Amino acid sequence: MRSSFVRLVCRLLVACMIGLPFQVHAGLIGTDQVVTAEQALAARGMVSSVVSRADVARQLQSLGLSPEAAKDRVAALTDSEVTKLAGQIQNLPAGADATGLVVLILIGVLIWYLVKN
Repeated sequence: MRSSFVRLVCRLLVACMIGLPFQVHAGLIGTDQVVTAEQALAARGMVSSVVSRADVARQLQSLGLSPEAAKDRVAALTDSEVTKLAGQIQNLPAGADATGLVVLILIGVLIWYLVKN
């Protein structure tokens, strides 16, 4: 009984090996693919950290978007979109807008001119 079961299983396995296609595709992963994936992961982390900041969360809430929804939207972005957004965030000026400073200087010069004359 046992040897007939073993023969049946062996024949079934041989038939499966012959009849079923086994295809394995192996390929090399290029360095650019690995670097791109790592850059996208770093960019996603940077954008997520910016969205988690308290001042950004307050601004998002004032615009009608909860911080959780913003984090979900960041998670749903593709790698190229996250990389583009991170690049835009990094190119933003770090301080306040210089227009206010120029207007303040012009007002100061105008007051000085009016007082002088």
